[in-house]
Amino acid sequence: MIDFITRQLALIVKELLAVLRDGKSRVAVIVPPVIQICLFGYAATLDVNTVPYALQDLDHSQWSRMYAADLDGSGIFHRVATVSSNRELDELMARKEIVLAVTIPRNFAREVEQGRTGSIQMIADGRNSNTAGIALSYAREIASAFNYRHLPQTENAVPNVRIESRAWFNPNMITRVFMIPCLLAVLALLDTVLSSSLSIAREREEGTFDQLLVAPYRPSEIILGKGLATMAISCVQSTCVLLIILYWFKIPFQGSYWLLALAMFLFIMTSAAIGLCISSYSKSLQQAIVGTFLLVVPMVMLSGFATPIESMPEFFQDLTLLNPMRYGMTIMQRIFLEGAGLAELWDQFLVVFGIAFISIAASLVAFRKQVG
Repeated sequence: MIDFITRQLALIVKELLAVLRDGKSRVAVIVPPVIQICLFGYAATLDVNTVPYALQDLDHSQWSRMYAADLDGSGIFHRVATVSSNRELDELMARKEIVLAVTIPRNFAREVEQGRTGSIQMIADGRNSNTAGIALSYAREIASAFNYRHLPQTENAVPNVRIESRAWFNPNMITRVFMIPCLLAVLALLDTVLSSSLSIAREREEGTFDQLLVAPYRPSEIILGKGLATMAISCVQSTCVLLIILYWFKIPFQGSYWLLALAMFLFIMTSAAIGLCISSYSKSLQQAIVGTFLLVVPMVMLSGFATPIESMPEFFQDLTLLNPMRYGMTIMQRIFLEGAGLAELWDQFLVVFGIAFISIAASLVAFRKQVG
């Protein structure tokens, strides 16, 4: 029994020393938990504490200005623009610059002063049903507070202000309609990055990496072959997921299948390039797996999938601009629910392509250093 305990202790000490002596292993043990706890602590929240909105005041009265002041003074509603036409509201909503479009109609003050109910129209972006629902509930609370302050305190009094709300792109505010198109991008990223990140590391682990180097291939050809193989597998997987979304979950599709295919191909190419970059820097399968989850978890968290980007601290909002998942989810949602075309999405495609180009270049540089 004593010999068994001694052997086990010696084995434990050996494993600990192996980790502590390797600089990359020390970083892998310490850095990922620190980064993830910071992200969970600061960025991962389902609370909606910032609601960007646009105001169209057609009444221009003291009452309409008072209600707008209540919205602005709430600390939650942030006015992005004051517009004069429905077309401007449509454009801001389509570009996802606002969550709510608030319209105060003409004769609003007259209705309120004559003791009747003045209606305010609020249109929410239903592509994120959770955020839209919370934003509308906040607006109703502000309307209730407005009524309490300005309503004559009589038994038969009617509310001064009533919110008439509806949601665009997801009229019934069904969470599944928002979530499942996003899952198409999330699963493509997870599967592609993981598969490509293990490709070169697996060669080193199995001892076949040297055989690959003596074969008549240039480093760029090796990277290209591994990337294309991973992309082919990921395209098949994404096609199966898409068929399930369309025919099992019956999520409404408003856009172009050709544009969706182009978007998925570009997003998969970007994910494969990121995975190959991880694999090129990894010495073993363990490092590749740790590196993958160190990168993928923050990318999903900082994409707006579960947490509104507007509710994150400003530093993390800026960090999301480097995240291809953010653009991938936006493209999927807008094609699926809005029917957006290339004219509306070209800038998103351009950013994803730029990230793919940088990732491919980084993986080539890393791979050449490893074989040099």
